[in-house]
Amino acid sequence: MNNDPFGQERDLVEPEPERASFPIDFDVFLRNYKDSFFRIANGRLRDPRDADEALQDAAMIMYRKWERILAHPKPIKLAHKILDNSITDFYRRNARRGDREQSLTELPDTTHLIHLRSGDRLDRALEALRQLAPLTASCWEMHHRDELPYSEIGERLGISEGAAKTNASRGKTKLQALLTELPDTEKGDS
Repeated sequence: MNNDPFGQERDLVEPEPERASFPIDFDVFLRNYKDSFFRIANGRLRDPRDADEALQDAAMIMYRKWERILAHPKPIKLAHKILDNSITDFYRRNARRGDREQSLTELPDTTHLIHLRSGDRLDRALEALRQLAPLTASCWEMHHRDELPYSEIGERLGISEGAAKTNASRGKTKLQALLTELPDTEKGDS
């Protein structure tokens, strides 16, 4: 005889492993994931100061939407989506402010510009790959720039670990091809 007249017992499932290990307290969450978030932001923005600012913006949004993040089936995926959107917003804000910048009384340190110039060709090739194959570009970036394992890449993008590995490998091949096709702009425009 059925002891469950409403059929609710079969609706009970075990919690997802990600959910069980996900911290409920925002402070603990931020302490656990801050370094990973910073690596992602720094990889995309290239300047640690800009990455820190974008990460602060993302953390504020995550704090305001903490209840929604906790209720999401994949909370870390939503947190990464918020971070990605904050990085994009940072780019947009800087583009809008670009024509209204004021000169400084003291010149800023420009040593990081030499490092930025060396990544210019890679950035242009990666941008081209993002337009051709966004999933492939994301997998390559997460594995090579952010140093994430394929299992975590798969979780974040909603694909299998094997698909993440395949896309990262294809991304490497396509980027090498794109890098050989791009003109070298190291010598200047004159």
